Amino acid sequence: MKPDLLAITLTAATSIFSAGLSAQNFPTKPVRLIVAFAPGGATDTFSRLTAAEMTRSLGQQVIVENRPGAGTTIAAEFVAKSAADGYTLLFTDLSTHAIMPSLYTRLGFNHARDLVAVAPVSASPLIMVAHPSVGVKNARELIALAKKSPGITCGNAGAGTVTHLAAEKFRTRAGIDMIAVNYKGGTTSTVSLLTGEIALIVTTIPAVLEHVRSKKLVAVGLTSDKRAAALPEIPALGETVKGVDAAVIAGVLAPANVPRAVIERLNAEFAKAVDAPKAREIFLANAAEAMKQSPEVMQRTLEQDVKTWAEVVKVTGVRLN
Repeated sequence: MKPDLLAITLTAATSIFSAGLSAQNFPTKPVRLIVAFAPGGATDTFSRLTAAEMTRSLGQQVIVENRPGAGTTIAAEFVAKSAADGYTLLFTDLSTHAIMPSLYTRLGFNHARDLVAVAPVSASPLIMVAHPSVGVKNARELIALAKKSPGITCGNAGAGTVTHLAAEKFRTRAGIDMIAVNYKGGTTSTVSLLTGEIALIVTTIPAVLEHVRSKKLVAVGLTSDKRAAALPEIPALGETVKGVDAAVIAGVLAPANVPRAVIERLNAEFAKAVDAPKAREIFLANAAEAMKQSPEVMQRTLEQDVKTWAEVVKVTGVRLN
């Protein structure tokens, strides 16, 4: 073998060995979960739950860091441009992530090329809630009011998020006029609703469930075709308007080129975390279901979701840039 070819072969073999050794020892330092939403919503709640479980399992601290804004693209771009070593991960709503390519044409990263699937965590419907002063208790009453008085304000967790598109999906299917009010997270939209600044919001269940139970807010319906077993008292929007299902699918992505063995290790750890008794308890209380998929299946699902949401974006006419 020629000296130069021998050097190349040895270098390649050393790189493969080093990558395998690195993956085997992973993690040797804290792991950062970059959450694409403000504290308080379902995605943030579930990120902290899994971070606590994984800290115990991995033997290294898993740190949650919130970077909300711009429809999750601020957090996504930060992670996409981070080192591909598995120590910086994106914890986001995968539905919103699948929506972004259809809404943003000018981004500093590529959703499909720069981020890869690690593990799903949970799936749960969204909820539409109203201020009591609006005077509606279900979707049928809301539609009647909106047709009588067009321009009802409806808040969401951010332009382009699944909460935004879910409301737009309901608006178009119901044939009514609503004005979207975009916030930087479910918590801020909830505060505005509680003070009566806006009439409605579509948000995550954890963000408003206690307010619904204390009668401070009224549950108009879940963004699903049928009621949730854990919350049978709350109607489903699908009981009145078909085809309005939308869910928060919390999950984890990593920068492209993270070693395959590290991705597989993380996938297994997230699967253990969602199986923990505490996780099951919190998921059930929030009408969420634990999810476990291989990175390959999750990646294919994401690619299909991009196509599905592109059709919704086209119908609703929402554009951001």
